[in-house]
Amino acid sequence: MIAFTSVFVISCKDDEKEPEIEKLATTPLYDTLGAFIQGASNPAGQGTKMITDPEDKNKKIQAGRLAIRTVIQEAENVLAADPMMAEYFPTLLAEVGAGNTTGFIKLRETFTDLIQEVASGQKVYKGLDMVKTHDHKTNPRFGSDTERFADNAIFDQFLTDVVKAMTNLKVPASVQGQLGAALESTRKDVVQE
Repeated sequence: MIAFTSVFVISCKDDEKEPEIEKLATTPLYDTLGAFIQGASNPAGQGTKMITDPEDKNKKIQAGRLAIRTVIQEAENVLAADPMMAEYFPTLLAEVGAGNTTGFIKLRETFTDLIQEVASGQKVYKGLDMVKTHDHKTNPRFGSDTERFADNAIFDQFLTDVVKAMTNLKVPASVQGQLGAALESTRKDVVQE
């Protein structure tokens, strides 16, 4: 009986395979963002490095994602204060004005997912595609009946506000340029003139 049990255990171990560890996608931009947020001098591998989330010390976050989320949090403040953007976010601004930040937090997470996917190649964004997101008819939280779509001018203003946020955070100009180019790559789907 002992021999049978030993053979069974050994054969089960042979059949069991170690779970494959998925290598997380990264790019030079994502690694650079990860290095920036940590103050690291060598960006290699810094984007996917897991570090303590400053918003929840019990959780870990990829350094690249933390950098993106930090820029987005600052950009939200700049965008919210920009009167040109008010027409495109009336629902969100009304909610925040009434003390309800649920939609604001969800937008931050969704936007962070989108930029993380654009900057790293990781498949983390689960929201509407950019065309539907920026059409008031398919996403009533965006725009209005009179400003149903984003146009090139408002997209330019959006980029200006994001650059202002990065400047406020002292993000190096070279990184601003790379992140700006990543955002620019979404223009063709966001702008529907």
